[in-house]
Amino acid sequence: MAHWLTHAGVPALLSQLAISDEEITHQQLDVLPNTPTTRYIRDVLVVAAVLPPRDERLEALPRWADALLAQAPLPQRQLATPFTHWYLLHRIRRAHRHRPLRASTQHQMRSQLRRALELLDWLDEHGTALGDLTQPELEMWLEGGAGERREVRAFVTWARGRGLVGELVVPRARIPTPSVFMTDEEQAEQLHRCLGDDSLPLDVRTAGALTLLFGLQHTKLLELTVHDVIDDHVTVALNLAGRHLPLPPEVARLVRAQRDKCQARWQLDHTACTTPWLFPGQEPARPLGATYLNLKLRRHGIASRAGRNNARLALATDLPASVLADFTDTSISSATRWTGYVRRDWLDYIASRRQI
Repeated sequence: MAHWLTHAGVPALLSQLAISDEEITHQQLDVLPNTPTTRYIRDVLVVAAVLPPRDERLEALPRWADALLAQAPLPQRQLATPFTHWYLLHRIRRAHRHRPLRASTQHQMRSQLRRALELLDWLDEHGTALGDLTQPELEMWLEGGAGERREVRAFVTWARGRGLVGELVVPRARIPTPSVFMTDEEQAEQLHRCLGDDSLPLDVRTAGALTLLFGLQHTKLLELTVHDVIDDHVTVALNLAGRHLPLPPEVARLVRAQRDKCQARWQLDHTACTTPWLFPGQEPARPLGATYLNLKLRRHGIASRAGRNNARLALATDLPASVLADFTDTSISSATRWTGYVRRDWLDYIASRRQI
């Protein structure tokens, strides 16, 4: 807390808020630049009950969307604004009334808006009105870019429902078969380093071991708090959305150490954070970002994507889909796909393996 109070910009911002005759609101902070200083002050005020708690990831979406829409030509903005606010954001708010917004959902919504604007740009370049867009033209546009263009499906669905386009169809994106794997020897070597190499950062060792053994997604790991470590001083388990994942002794030792380290840090930072994250970020109230964790693991020689694929394939060999879904805290559809991969010809699987 003392460190942050001396951080550049914090005293000035606190003084500015203190001399105002108006009651401090989230909206006052929303108009300020979105800097670590502003976010920290907001977190402190929420913990102190000066401001009500809110889902910052969710609340940031309208501001981000409006900034992007402001850069679009007026005709595009007139189409994309109701799509954004009355369709995308309305659906997200309704679905997240009682649960926080995931980073993956935030990323998807941003991609859906960007793809809508990309399609409208393309139509303008070709002198075609949205209502005149044909299915062959739409498919040509889809095939002319990256696979993420299929995210335009949300915009086409919205426009079709309002009679702005004809009976256009955007096929759902096919989920690609995993192709990035590592050899068993590489997986064992990386796991051995996570368990026994004290020169690696503790969070790298802990996240790496959980990824290589259980195939857990980083977004799920980063939602864990120290309270999700179930420890009876004999065994340790992780609470994954209400389901307990028992840990082998060496991994339990790492998780205990990570928990104790983060709990001690939280005791120093709890004036700005109500959540003791198991993998805290630079700012007290927020966990590490998934992208940053992935880069950190790669920097230390841990191939998390390949390791996660190896782990899930190994688990799917021995577990039915329903158990695999519970064990890895993933959806039943995802678990079913993995058990399906295992049932394929083993030679096809070997041929698809690629070393990192």
